[in-house]
Amino acid sequence: HDKMELSAGFDQEATAVLMARYAVWKTESSDQGDVLKWLDKMLIQVVTEFAEFRKNDASSFRLASQFSIFPQFMYHLRRRGLLQTFNASPDETAYYRAVLMREGVMNSLVMI
Repeated sequence: HDKMELSAGFDQEATAVLMARYAVWKTESSDQGDVLKWLDKMLIQVVTEFAEFRKNDASSFRLASQFSIFPQFMYHLRRRGLLQTFNASPDETAYYRAVLMREGVMNSLVMI
């Protein structure tokens, strides 16, 4: 019952921004690899909890419309310069992280 209520009120855009901000915050005190592993673990937990599928049948996988683009947001977040600092200066990385923390949901989604 609670799962259905949570699913009905799930805002994937706001959740993606929250996850991005928390991941950026975690990079201040954790190894980049650990943050990426944490992000993957959270995505797997959400999909496992709310997806419908039959074991050993990949074609049976269904994700409700409220969750449909959340995995894509997480995919792009992992590859964006917010978490991956390769090929970016420390100043550039710090700037984009600071902007993400201050922008609204829609502008933050563009950054992701």
